[in-house]
Amino acid sequence: MEYTRRRHTIKRDINSLEEIYPHDVQLYQTPPTGEVELSEFQELAVERVKVLQLVESIIARTDLKNSEARRTALHQDLKKNGFTYYAKLLNGQGCSSHSDIELQARRRDHISHFILTLAYSQNMEFQKWFSINEVEFFKWRFSGLNKEGIIKLLILNNFNYTPISQCEKDELRDLLHISTLSVNNIDTTDFYKLPFQNVIDLIRSRKVYLNKGMAYIPQKELVSIFVTYFKRHLKSQFNYASECLENISNDMRISSFLKNLPNCFTGMTRVVWSTTSTPIEKLDELSQSSYPLCMRTLHETLRTNHHLKHSGRLQYGLFLKGIGISLKNAERFWREEFTKVMDIDKFEKQYSYTIRHAYGKEGKHTNYTPYGCNKIINTTVASGEYHGCPYKHMNIDVLRKKLLNIGMSIADVQEITTLSTGGHYLLACTKYFEFVHKSPPSHTFMHPNGYFVESQEILTNRGNSKADVASAENSNRLPAIKRQKTKSIAEEDHDMLF
Repeated sequence: MEYTRRRHTIKRDINSLEEIYPHDVQLYQTPPTGEVELSEFQELAVERVKVLQLVESIIARTDLKNSEARRTALHQDLKKNGFTYYAKLLNGQGCSSHSDIELQARRRDHISHFILTLAYSQNMEFQKWFSINEVEFFKWRFSGLNKEGIIKLLILNNFNYTPISQCEKDELRDLLHISTLSVNNIDTTDFYKLPFQNVIDLIRSRKVYLNKGMAYIPQKELVSIFVTYFKRHLKSQFNYASECLENISNDMRISSFLKNLPNCFTGMTRVVWSTTSTPIEKLDELSQSSYPLCMRTLHETLRTNHHLKHSGRLQYGLFLKGIGISLKNAERFWREEFTKVMDIDKFEKQYSYTIRHAYGKEGKHTNYTPYGCNKIINTTVASGEYHGCPYKHMNIDVLRKKLLNIGMSIADVQEITTLSTGGHYLLACTKYFEFVHKSPPSHTFMHPNGYFVESQEILTNRGNSKADVASAENSNRLPAIKRQKTKSIAEEDHDMLF
């Protein structure tokens, strides 16, 4: 794919697009060809990242009990956020219609997938996030296909399959019923024969009938075949994409955009700041009621050891800055804690500068912002350090013990540790929020300060916050949390990419 600065949008002839994109669902086996203008390249990439973030938020919602409910919720969110093309793709039945908007949606889908494959090939954490959400999005799109759409997808991707006849189904009725218990009515279910090596996952879970090297698959289980292939294909795509990324490193317009894209959408492109100072006297209470586990761990470690190493001080200190701790109070907070194990002169010489530096009062006077989840997850944590993401970096037995000590049930602890070991760190954090607040959050958190804000909003609305945020008479009332009104989100997203 070539990139150009031309101002006009390049569109293919409708007939040509129908030949290239005959189906609503793609396995992205062939990279896009031709030219695309640079502004559209960037637009398509940013749009797809935001769509995948919506997918991620839907995955995290515990009130949605099945795939169809999640698919419906995603469609509503896509329409609400103006992602018309993706809403159209999600409801696509396969190949029954080829209108202009559908063909353009398929084209955008194709190009944006490959752009993000380039951008997210940079490290394993990026790849994991991209893969998880792409696979879920693929599943929900597949579930909307009709019979014709499924068969067409099998043909287009050269899957060796054979629909079984009614006569063969009648002969195998009892065997099919026994081996596919999830199917309620054999008569109304279409079955397909495929080589058994294509459906190892289904065989492992005993969901299919095997005979002479062929697996008999009910239509609703065909998604497993495509998902298995899609996951394997994504891995090979990342290997190729990382090589391509090296080859275009000399084009700063493209390489800079791709390098910065994943980090610019970590859930909080702008920091959530409080309008007035948060009292440091409230931090012990807040650490239990409104901190994510990463910050609660740092706070409790600081209170116990009266010290944090450099990375821990930065992670926690910037978080405190974001929730409204002023520089004056930050210096007081750290001084009071550290001087329990050292004299005041040592603190002033070794630690005061770093605190002022984080607030933009020293060095280059950079106004540093709190770390987002992506940065925290990808940080390196050495022995004896307590920063990072506990769901990723904490020993699983230590994590389990910590959650039990907080008061979680064994079942809740098991769910969180399972999510953690599976690499679903953001979902584990969401589950922790749900336990603490007895209700799910409105979205998946991508930033500790975002977690804090939603927690305070919930506690304020309930009127029983331990931090007295709902008491207008309390002189120590916590400040309302507002966003700084500077640039628009679109403007700031653009600035951060370059």
